[in-house]
Formats: sequence, C-alpha cells, structure tokens
Amino acid sequence: MKINNINHIDMNHIDFNKFPTTRYQGSKRKLLPWIYENIKNLKFNTVIDIFGGTGSVSYLFKKMGKTVTYNDYLKSNYYLGKALIENNNIYLNSSDINFLLKRHRTIVYSSFVQNTFKDIYFTNPENAWIDMFLTNWNNLSNIYSGNTLTYKKSLAFTVFAQSALKKRPFNLFHRANLNLRLNNVKRTFGNKTSWDGSFKKYFKDFSIEINKIVFNNHRKNTALNFRVFDFGVTKKYDLVYIDPPYINNERSKCEFDYFRLYHFLEGACDNKNWKNRINYKSKNLRIEDNLENKWLSKTENIKAFKNLFNLFNGSTLIISYKEPGMPSKEDLINYLKKYKKRVISVPSIEYNYALNKKNGFHKEYLLIGIN
Repeated sequence: MKINNINHIDMNHIDFNKFPTTRYQGSKRKLLPWIYENIKNLKFNTVIDIFGGTGSVSYLFKKMGKTVTYNDYLKSNYYLGKALIENNNIYLNSSDINFLLKRHRTIVYSSFVQNTFKDIYFTNPENAWIDMFLTNWNNLSNIYSGNTLTYKKSLAFTVFAQSALKKRPFNLFHRANLNLRLNNVKRTFGNKTSWDGSFKKYFKDFSIEINKIVFNNHRKNTALNFRVFDFGVTKKYDLVYIDPPYINNERSKCEFDYFRLYHFLEGACDNKNWKNRINYKSKNLRIEDNLENKWLSKTENIKAFKNLFNLFNGSTLIISYKEPGMPSKEDLINYLKKYKKRVISVPSIEYNYALNKKNGFHKEYLLIGIN
C-alpha cells in the first residue's frame, strides 16, 4: 500500500491535518491514519508508548480519549511529551515569547555555544541566539513555579528544538556539516531557504502551532524519561505500543541511534552540565551515551524484544517495525505467539522520508498481540 493512498483510509472524527508537525527521523507522523485504522476497534483505556519519540502516536492515543503514558529516554523528547501529552491547558503567551526572544539587562548570558560549537552546526550569530534563548529558558524559573513552570519550559524547548531542526541539513546533528549550508554550490537536496531562516521567526511560528495543538482529553496523562527496562512496571496498561530503533538486517549497524543523531538537543536541555558530557575528541563534539542500548545491537535486540514481551505479558502489544529488519517479521511473530493467544499481522505500508527519497520506499508493518 503506497503512502499516497493513505487519504482513502477512514479517518472518522480525527483530523490528522491538525496533528503536530515533525522533522524527526523515524517519525510515524505520515502513518497515523493507517495506524488508527488498524487499532481503532481494539478495546483499551490505558496505554503506554514506551519509545515515544516525536509523540505522534501518543498524541493519536490522546485524541482517541485514552489515558496515555508517554516515555522516551531522550530528555529532549521527554519535554515534548510533557508539552503535548501530559499538559492539558498551559500555553506560551505573548509575554513568554517576548521574554525568551530578547536579551535582558538584569540577566548574565552564557556564551558556551558560541565558544564551543563555532563553525559546526550554526553560524556565529545563530550560536549567540541559542545562548541567549537557553539562558532565558533557564530563567523562566524566576517567573513561574510548579507544574506551570514545567509545562512552560517543555513547550518552549519543544518549539526551540523544532526551530533548530528546521535549520539543519537533514534535520540532524550527526555531522559537523555547516559547510553544506554555507557553500555556494548547486544542491540536489534540502532547502537552503529554510536553513537560512531566522531562529526568531521559526520560534514565533512554531509557538503559534504548538498553542493550537495543546488540548485536554480529560484524562490524567503522564510523560516519563526512562530507558525501557529501567523504570519497572508498577502499573498495568491495557495496551503497549512498541516502536523501537530499527535495525536493517542488510546493513552493518543501526542507523537509528537517536542519541547520536540528536545529541545537540540533549546537551541544550541539560545546558548546565553540557560541557562535562561532551566527547571533545569527536569532530562534531557529541555527547556520548555511556550506557549500553540493547536495541542498537544485532546480538542483543532479539533478547530485548523477548524481555519486553514478557514484561508486558498482561497487556495487548502493538509492535511497529520495518522490513527488512532484525529480527525478521516472521521471527517476531513466532516470539509474540509464545506470549499471546492471538497475533494479528497487519500488511505492510510503503512510504519514504521527505529528505531521503533516494533510498526508496520503506515498508512498515504492525503486529498486534492479544491475550
């Protein structure tokens, strides 16, 4: 099934045109109508999205009126979960935006990004803007407190992250490649106009967007920031949505190491400790993830799947994965059958990434395990 046929799917009362936009690799934003069509008749009230990422699927669950738990081990994504899934009624008002977007005489501003990341990701004036924004962002604690502070900071950082990704070639931080944007050459990819747009304009634009999509589904939703096997299961969920980093069986390594791809955003949201987390020997001054991620290992991810199925054995399980992946679709079905009475294999849907069309179509499939 081609992605351009997706508009023929019955969308019922959910308007997918009003969902959050995203520039995140591996996002399921395009696939939401297809996912919805295949899960809308399942019976569940509570759900956990344990690899929450962009929050697109969690947002779908929230729109469906479910009690949603969003989880992601990246702190930058956790802020998104706080802003759009847990938060029901806090917005960025004009005073917040004005405060965040200008320098204040009473505040001492950091120059860490300017001094550390010169000629790596952004221009010198843009690095200075990032220093200003992050300093102001930290100082929101002088204006707000409690949950209001939490949600205001989460909204503001989510808007900043979207703005930063829009200005990056490939929307990533995997390489020190500012030259791709600045060199005066003919390009066959990307959008130089977007790369050269101002942080200030993008921040204002995304602030308008995020304020429009914050809503209250009258459920107590939660955002968590844990590795999958670290937080433990003290609560039973009716449904568990599993969308782990994808390993292509035909390639030597996992291309979805999100920590490596978005380390700059991880540093930015932990800017007080950023300098102590950087690997200064790396060309792009990345933060190292010092803990083993079993989902990125061809030898360990099979065990991780099995452990996860066992951990949530009492819940309906939905696995979203790609072909050709490791484990294979057939292997995942066989593993899942050991824990579930019934396994539904949803036929694959084809799609491609907007910035990666030369790599052809990807095939995404769903497996649904029911007790």
